[in-house]
Parts: sequence; structure tokens; C-alpha cells
Amino acid sequence: MPFDINTTDTEVISSFGKEAQDKTVLITGPSIASIGSQVAISLATAGPKLLILAGRNKEKITPVIEEIKKANAEVPVKFVQLDLLSHKSVRDCVKQVKEITDHIDAIINNAGVMATRKFTLSEDNVESQFAVNYLSHFLLTNLLLREGLIKSGGLILNVGSLGYQMADIQLNDINYSNGQSYNGWKAYGQAKSAQILGTRGLANRLKGKGIAVLVAHPGVTLESSLLANSAIDQEYFGEAYALAIERNDGKPLPPQNMVSLKQAAGVLLYTALNPEFRSKPAAFIVENEVYTLTREYVNNDTDADKLWELSEKLVGEKFTF
Repeated sequence: MPFDINTTDTEVISSFGKEAQDKTVLITGPSIASIGSQVAISLATAGPKLLILAGRNKEKITPVIEEIKKANAEVPVKFVQLDLLSHKSVRDCVKQVKEITDHIDAIINNAGVMATRKFTLSEDNVESQFAVNYLSHFLLTNLLLREGLIKSGGLILNVGSLGYQMADIQLNDINYSNGQSYNGWKAYGQAKSAQILGTRGLANRLKGKGIAVLVAHPGVTLESSLLANSAIDQEYFGEAYALAIERNDGKPLPPQNMVSLKQAAGVLLYTALNPEFRSKPAAFIVENEVYTLTREYVNNDTDADKLWELSEKLVGEKFTF
């Protein structure tokens, strides 16, 4: 069958579910009515060994655990507390995970925020979108690697966005002059650019280790709680569209097809479970195909190294593998 923008999570599991059998998967941001929760519920039907759901609010994840039990009562599910606005919380999360398991087959870095209007800082004085969408996942993933929980045969999947086209990375000023030049959509673009470039940097460092590092854009869905949580309305979306056209030299953009929650989850599952992608380090998957990155600022090793060094400085840790 063809795998394209219309492919659902159910169809992907039907074709590739065996790849998830007896596997331990950690998913960040799987709160109710999110892409992450849909991925978790679908994965449960394939018979994984263990699902670890990492999120800030247990009350929003408990209903997801109940849905997982309905889908497959045999699958163990564990909740771990994770606040991506706090490096301490990230480190505590890794300690919790180590108490649960000594092996993670796949981590899906799904949690995120989108174009928050007001400039805010994380607990560690990092612009909040950069912190949540990129930097804390950088720290989480690298700590799990350092602890040996992600081994050869493992998968690291970052959930990215075509929104990277709205901004490059201000390596010398990620906090937008402490908010003075802040724009919610530009900050979102910066964070998503960092995800893609950071995926490249990590893939370069894990060459020969047998660990797949990928990034995928699940598409835009009105069914996800992301838009509601970010208070994005039609007028605010219009600002994003205007910015995108401006950065496209004034040329019209190709239409953005909205997808269902099941289709969005399908992209992440297809990327995670399709063995063909394992040999494509740092591949960016859009509509279930490898996407060609045309923006140099997310597509070169020099900037990837600069971002890595900045990220290490911001989290106060050096990582070598």
C-alpha cells in the first residue's frame, strides 16, 4: 500500500507493527488529545514490552494510560514526571527512567509548544520555546545515551516542523535581547530549526554506533491540543503565513494540508518503525517521505557544531560518544 499524507497510525501498525513488538519506548508530551498520546495508544496494539510516558502533568496523562489499557491490557505503562522548562526536572526524569528499565529501544521527543505570544524564560533562563522544543530534549537524549540506556539498534526520533522555515537560529542571541526583539513565530521557527540542525549534529556524533537519529514533521492537525494550549487563532496564524511568505522572497507558499490526529501519528510511527529509514542519518521525514532541506542554516555541519557547543554551554554539560 502507498504511505503518504493520508496514511493513518492504524495502517502503519498493520504493516510495521512487528517492529514494535517487545520494544521499550519512551514518549515525551503524551497528554490527552495530542499526537504523542495517539502514538502511544497505537503502539500499544503492536505489543511493546514497555511504554514510558514522560510529561509534566500526570492528570493529563492518566486518561491516556486508561486508553492504552483498553487497546492492550497486557502492555505495561509507566509515567515519569518531566518538566521541559527545568534542567533539574530533566535530570530527575533520567533517574526515574533508570529505576524502571536499563534499556530504551526508542525515544520519541514529541513534547512541544507553538508560537507562544509572550516572551518567557525557562527555569534556566532560556527562551521557553527553545527550551521546550529543543534544548531540554537535547539534554534528555544525551543523558540517556551517556547512561547507556539507548544502545546499538536504538532509535532517537525528534518531532520537527516545516515551521523551521520561519527563522534561522540566533546563535549569539537565542533569547532575543531578553525579549526586546521577541516574536512568537520567529522563536518557534528558531526552535524548530534547532531541532533539525541538532538532529544532524547528534547523528554525526553517533556514526558507527548503530543508533538511528531521525526527525519528522507530523503535519498540522486541528485535532491536537497543541493549538488550543498555545492560544493560536486564525489572525495569529495569518501572521505566521505573512512571515513565511516574506522569507520565501514574497512568493506564494504551497498549500498546507491539514491532517487528522491519526494521520499525524501515522507519520511518526512510519518514521519510527520503517526499517528503511534506519540507514538515513538525520533524515527529515515529511508526509512519509524523505524531505530535501533547502535552507543552508539547518543543513551544514559547521553550524551543527556551533549549536552543539552552545547547547552544551546552556545545559552545563559536555557530551562525547
